[in-house]
Amino acid sequence: MSLDNPFVALEPAIIAACAKYEKDNHRVYGYRRFIHFANYFIKFGDTRRFSSEVQTHDHFAKVTKKDLTAPRVSSILHSFKHGPLTFAIIEPLQIVPVAEDVFVQKVADAVLWMRSQPCPAGVTLGPLGSGPARHEIFKDNYAPLPFTSVIALEKFLNVAVSMQQRRRKDLANISISGERLTLTQSDMHPSNFGVDATGRVVIFDFAEIGWLPESLANYTLLWTGEFTSKVAARVFGDHLDSVRASSNLPSLGQVKVLLWTGDRRKLDLDKDGNPISKNDGSMVT
Repeated sequence: MSLDNPFVALEPAIIAACAKYEKDNHRVYGYRRFIHFANYFIKFGDTRRFSSEVQTHDHFAKVTKKDLTAPRVSSILHSFKHGPLTFAIIEPLQIVPVAEDVFVQKVADAVLWMRSQPCPAGVTLGPLGSGPARHEIFKDNYAPLPFTSVIALEKFLNVAVSMQQRRRKDLANISISGERLTLTQSDMHPSNFGVDATGRVVIFDFAEIGWLPESLANYTLLWTGEFTSKVAARVFGDHLDSVRASSNLPSLGQVKVLLWTGDRRKLDLDKDGNPISKNDGSMVT
């Protein structure tokens, strides 16, 4: 960044404020690397992962600024690196309370808009940049490998399915290799959306936004809670039952169980979906 940028002068104070916040709060349950500083929001994180979030957020802030029919995304006013961390200074946005029914429809509109966004060239899975794909079926919400293709991810998921089929004979293999990549908010918590004073829906927090196969996007809407179910009813409309009937969804649910409770290394696949070594398929829990 140019030294002509006025935000450069704030960098030392931001670094110090974030360091103090982390020292005082890193053991607190639900701690997040997010603070209020002056009139801005500051997010920070390990550069290896957080830089992709910043890149994706900044991309959509610029896209939505040009299109007033799109959801609103706060601008990243400045970002910088210090040591292993990247910091982002984010424009504050004011939201207003609205009736629940209105809010659900606004969020559904935001989801439909995200689903309309094409996957840029160079993105295989996940956000812009080199960050890992995020989804709640993965342990700690991070894809365990930097999969080189959707086919590689499909192979990985089906090894997990085959392990679960030993006790759940009804589970079908997962088929996602022919699906389009869908821009997905994998954390559909109501706090990640809002409505501004003009009635425009706002998208917050790009930590878990990225392009994923459509079945993973549908899983997020249909299998992750009451709020998302309400949103899904608006997103899918008359097609809701047929989307819900996909055999991929219960199989993805069982993959989640295995990945969160077992030893992922027993899947023994590399990022291309090829076997690394033979094993008996047993899980270490």
